[in-house]
Amino acid sequence: MIDTPPQDETLQAPDEQRIAILDALGASLASKRRDAVAFKASSGIEDEWLGDEEFYQGYDDANRNEFVKTASKPTEGSGTAEKTSGSTVFPNITQPYVDAVSARVGDMLLPTGDRNYAAEATPIPEMSTAAMNEPAPVAAPVAMPGQPPGPGAAPAPLPLAAQMQVAYKQMQTEAARKAKKAEDRIDDWLTECQYHAEMRKVIDDAAKLGSGVIKGPVPVNRKAAVWQKGEDGVSGLVLVSEIKPASIRVDPWNLFPDPACGESIHNGAFIFERDFLTPKKLEAQKGLPGYIDSQIDKCLDEGPGNQKESDQRNLDAGRSSKDQFEVWYVHVDIKTEELMAAGCECGDEKNRKRSYPALLTLVNNHVIRAALNPLDSGEFPYDVIPWKRRPGMPWGVGLARQLRTPQRIVVGATRALMNNAGMASGPQFVVRRGVKPENGVWEVVPLKFWIEEDDASGQAGAPFASVTIPMMQIELTNIIQLGMKMAEDVTGMPMLMQGQQGKAPDTVGGMTILNNNANAVLRRIARLFDSCITEPHIRRYYAWLMEHGEDADEKGDFQIVARGSTALVERDIQSQEMVNVLALCLNPAYGMNPKKAMAEYLKSRRFDSATFEYSEEEMQQMSQQQPPEDPRITAAKIMAQSRSEVEQLESKQAADHAVASAHLVMAAQQFTAAEAEKDRQLEVMRLDLDRQLAGTELASSERRDLERQKVLLASLTLKLQTQRDLSAGKFAPQVAPAAVEPTGQAPAGQAFQQ
Repeated sequence: MIDTPPQDETLQAPDEQRIAILDALGASLASKRRDAVAFKASSGIEDEWLGDEEFYQGYDDANRNEFVKTASKPTEGSGTAEKTSGSTVFPNITQPYVDAVSARVGDMLLPTGDRNYAAEATPIPEMSTAAMNEPAPVAAPVAMPGQPPGPGAAPAPLPLAAQMQVAYKQMQTEAARKAKKAEDRIDDWLTECQYHAEMRKVIDDAAKLGSGVIKGPVPVNRKAAVWQKGEDGVSGLVLVSEIKPASIRVDPWNLFPDPACGESIHNGAFIFERDFLTPKKLEAQKGLPGYIDSQIDKCLDEGPGNQKESDQRNLDAGRSSKDQFEVWYVHVDIKTEELMAAGCECGDEKNRKRSYPALLTLVNNHVIRAALNPLDSGEFPYDVIPWKRRPGMPWGVGLARQLRTPQRIVVGATRALMNNAGMASGPQFVVRRGVKPENGVWEVVPLKFWIEEDDASGQAGAPFASVTIPMMQIELTNIIQLGMKMAEDVTGMPMLMQGQQGKAPDTVGGMTILNNNANAVLRRIARLFDSCITEPHIRRYYAWLMEHGEDADEKGDFQIVARGSTALVERDIQSQEMVNVLALCLNPAYGMNPKKAMAEYLKSRRFDSATFEYSEEEMQQMSQQQPPEDPRITAAKIMAQSRSEVEQLESKQAADHAVASAHLVMAAQQFTAAEAEKDRQLEVMRLDLDRQLAGTELASSERRDLERQKVLLASLTLKLQTQRDLSAGKFAPQVAPAAVEPTGQAPAGQAFQQ
């Protein structure tokens, strides 16, 4: 804690007066504390938290003795608890639901390698006087009238409007640079205090109890080993202590705001936080800056058993804090004289009735420490996030409370199923009157003898009958499934978010609709997270930087922008589309940066993009290599090469077609010449026969033979003529045998012209 040194003793009240003031202050604070504790208990929120804790752990009145070794407390809404002899199983659906949803929200709001906030300069940043008085830029030197242009030309100032525009742009650039440095400084503080780990605890509390509390920034003394060179010139490890801000998760059970605060704890006049210290720890505070040793000695003499407030959670769980001191940290405005009595300098000695925001430590109603609020605004360093708002209360409704009815349905139906299964595990036997066991023991065992008495004579029917009790498994299982389905409905968190399909339709469209509906609930939680924690919490870190920061270059007119619901949630939802976006960015026509797209894709997959980036040595090696060719030039070369190959292929095809046409023409000419030669030879044979007939008288038998030969010759001529006419077709059948067969045998049924 940052404290100012005690004021000079001449300006402080005498010891008796100081003690009286401190005692009165302690009594006043104790009265306010009792009011805050009583109001919180009477609101019923602690009773609900107890029930939520029990259901999260998986027990109720039936099986409480299995978890807590204490007397059974009354059943909620039913008066006194009654011990049951039936099944005590507790199928816990609350814990997996709460754990799954809190983990999902934590991954979404606290991403790896990214921030859920940003420090941005205001639209019109208020810069320092030195920055505002910088000379306005001027234009390049120009020649004066009548003077030739050259090095001696006088510079002409820009118009007033242009000067203002340039100055405004410079102011914006400088403010953006400082905002980036301030954001890095705040991120460094949050990293050192393990802000993400503390916030995951807060999210777990909010999901289970309905409220999560984070405290900060609070000053802590951090020690680190630094390698430094000493005065003697020898270097070595030096342990350095430094006051830095930090954020700490606070148990909602230990926070007690002003009963008049309403839905925001910052609307109240005070707020109390409870903690416990052993006597050894309390005595170790003596001698530390700001602590009043005499007051600590009083507390040690009284012991830890006085002035304690009841803790319903500890009483129910059987825990005891009788050997510990109950410590209360209270943020409240107190008067100047009270601060001075506690040894704290306030800077206003004359007006002793003026109040200052202060932090006081109270043990056994004794003020053992007082300090001014480290922030001049006096704002409480606490932020409460409600999972679901409650009207008029800063506390919210958690998943455990929303799941209470479905959980009771599942537990009741499961226990009824187990009880019924126990009764139905064996048949019920009916024994006719007048029958008794031989050994006098009424039990059913194998090979046992039963005796009929005298009054059993004359009764019809078998002496024994068995009745089977139905299992009712299907009916009771349907009730269990009803409870599971109701759990999805009342929370708005389907089983799909837990990695299970549940009742989701097994189609792409159905799964998309279900996922979008679940994301609507996540957006609401993210917006609550932004407005209740991120924005006010980081804004206080910015105020700390402005008041206690050492580097003036990190200070400026900034605003804190919470982007959990705008950037992180949307990125988580759009992660499925990042692959397509990355592919589109590779096209230079769109003018998008593939490197930035790849970084966003890795963030959506919860990877740190810095892990995959080139090192400086690798970048230098790549810069020395030949730069890659412009993709447009490469594409043009590929198109030209393809066009050349197509032209060559077309030219080759044309040449092959010309050669084939020439071969066909030559074959047709050869076929025509061969046919003409056949006709000429036949005509010569016919004329020779006619000359022989005309010059010689032949015998009748010879003449008949000659006539037959002429008929055959005419028939052969007709066939040859027909063969020639049919040869005009592509495939002509063989009509007459070939007189001259060309080289190569024609296929069967075709002429030899082919």
